[in-house]
This record gives sequence, C-alpha cells and structure tokens, in this order.
Amino acid sequence: MITYEIPEILKKYEDTIRKTYRYSNEISFKREETKPWESKLGGCPYLKALEEYPLDEDGDPMLFLAQINISDLEKMDELPEKGLLQFFVMNDDMFGLDNPIVVKYIENYEEDERFLIKENPYENNKEYKSNLPFSHYGKMYFETREMPISSSIDLFEEIFKDELTEEEYEKLSDDCYSCDSRVGGYPYFVQNDSLGFDDEDFLLLQLDIDDECDIMFGDSGNCVFSIPKDALRNRDFSKVVYDWQCC
Repeated sequence: MITYEIPEILKKYEDTIRKTYRYSNEISFKREETKPWESKLGGCPYLKALEEYPLDEDGDPMLFLAQINISDLEKMDELPEKGLLQFFVMNDDMFGLDNPIVVKYIENYEEDERFLIKENPYENNKEYKSNLPFSHYGKMYFETREMPISSSIDLFEEIFKDELTEEEYEKLSDDCYSCDSRVGGYPYFVQNDSLGFDDEDFLLLQLDIDDECDIMFGDSGNCVFSIPKDALRNRDFSKVVYDWQCC
C-alpha cells in the first residue's frame, strides 16, 4: 500500500491531516489484450448484444472510456461488492463536456466469451477513434493508497488555510498534489474545483495523463467522474457528474 509520511514541519497537524485520509486504488496501464469483463481503458466494453451499446440522442455511438471490474479493487466499501462499471461520454471533439454521460453498472456478468461481443462495434469508425482522449487501449492494474485530501479541491483550503503558516500550507499543498489515475480517494482539478467535491462525494474514476496509453484530455488535462455517496448507496448512477479540464 502507498502511504503518506507526514513531514516533520507538519507533525503538529498530524491528527487533522489524518482525519482527511481516504483509500484510493491508483491505476497503472499496460498495452495488453483484455477479456470482455476485465478492467480496461477503451477497447470493447462488456456487451452481450450490440443493442446494449449506448447511443446519443442522434443515434451516434458514445465514446467508451473505461470499464472497472469492482472485484479488482480493495478497501472500496462504498462500492458494490461485485460488478462492472462502464463509462461513456458524448462522441465529439470536446470529450462530451457539458453533454449527457452514461455510467452503466452491471451487477452480474458471465465469463464465457462465446456469448459476448469481443470487438468494439465502432472500432473502425475514424471519427470515433479520432475523438478518443488516448491513442492506445490498455489493461488496468491497481495499487491501494492511503491518501490525504487533495489540495486542488475547495475543502482543502477550508480546512487548512487559517490553521497553517504560509510555509506549512505551501508544503502540504505540494504534498497533496493528487494527479494520476484512480478510483476512490480525492480528485485533482487542473484549473478549479468545478464540481464542489466534498465529504459527501465519491470519486468513481479519474483518468489522468499517461505515457503508456497516451492519455490526455486537451492540453495536459484529465477527467473526473464523481457521485454523491447517497446516490452510490442507492446504485443510482444517473447522478454521476463529469468534468474534464486542461491547462
């Protein structure tokens, strides 16, 4: 597990910092073939029939960004015990910003490829491929992390701004720079906390810059999918909010 070692300059605030800790599953990517039910970046989502693939209001295929097999994750008590999460956004050159998204939860799935679609039905669509925020598909690998609050969310300033000296605040802010891809934990906003992420929200997925699969949203940007914890408890994924930002 990845842990945060509190530096000496911040030791007197250890209790306050530790109260912000959340578990996350940090994601790394490998350009490897994946089974239909595995955690993946792009490629073909778990599908039993072509009709299951989400289309936008004009009948065009949405962009499939990622699939998470929940059984791959650790210390994610807020999530269901099993199932697949699939993330789709509008197929345009703005990665679906300000447009409807689809996050599908598939509780029960089978692992017999004979009855599953193995290739993305829009694999050879030039517009589809050109609008993806990555150049290569990949398999996801996860490592558990105990992370302090992200310095890019408004809640960080609310907790620490008036309590720490300027030097201490800058040190903690640098330490809590929470880029990289993950499930759970805290998001990193390139520009500002547009979603108002707080204690009652859960980070379903963050996709950040990655060299292995050439992930990038715009100019050095990333994307965030967040859901209120009460909606997550009710398995209401229609309440997921999405944003991406770049420099």
